[in-house]
Amino acid sequence: MDSKRKTKYYLVCDLEATCVFPRQQDWEPEIIEIGAILLDRQLERISAFQRFVCPEVNGILTPFCRELTKITQRDVDRAYSFPDVYDDLLEWMRDNGLKLKPERQNFTFVTDGIFDCNQYIRNQCKLSKLKFPKWAKSFSNIKKHFNYVLPHMKRTDRRSNSITDMMEKLKIPMDGQLHRAIDDAKQVVKIMKGLRELRPNFEFTDNETIKPYWSMRFFD
Repeated sequence: MDSKRKTKYYLVCDLEATCVFPRQQDWEPEIIEIGAILLDRQLERISAFQRFVCPEVNGILTPFCRELTKITQRDVDRAYSFPDVYDDLLEWMRDNGLKLKPERQNFTFVTDGIFDCNQYIRNQCKLSKLKFPKWAKSFSNIKKHFNYVLPHMKRTDRRSNSITDMMEKLKIPMDGQLHRAIDDAKQVVKIMKGLRELRPNFEFTDNETIKPYWSMRFFD
């Protein structure tokens, strides 16, 4: 788990996207909320970013999506499109001292699993005709760090531990709304602190890299 990057910050990020039930193979999810929390290396919070995003392909949220995320139609109708919100995110990152160029990058991007980077960001960049951000190609998967620190707590069915699984096993109380980007980002921060308590000075280095051959399957 070594990393050559000189990490000064951790950028913990979670995304929510449009969804439908029953599942549809041709449904392309669009990001509707970005939640990010900036931490220093001691896991102290520096700043936070939260924005809703207005979807452009399927602009009307499904009842399933509204119930799952508690994001309302009014929330997204009043929001800007992804390119504008993404520009706001980049400005917030730069204002807080983050270096975005690969050769100067001074932060580690932390996510809950690979789904947000591999599916949501890749698909949204395709829809919005944007380049995939180089700073998100390698990232820190909290699920893998959890398994590394607590290998005896892996799920027996070979599936990854969810946020609620990890918090329950770490005996951390749950708060906020599941499937809300900013609240899920807060839970990931709590998981990081819980793992740091077990392994003082543990570094949440990059442990995933987007592979060109990875499928953008949205459903199993």
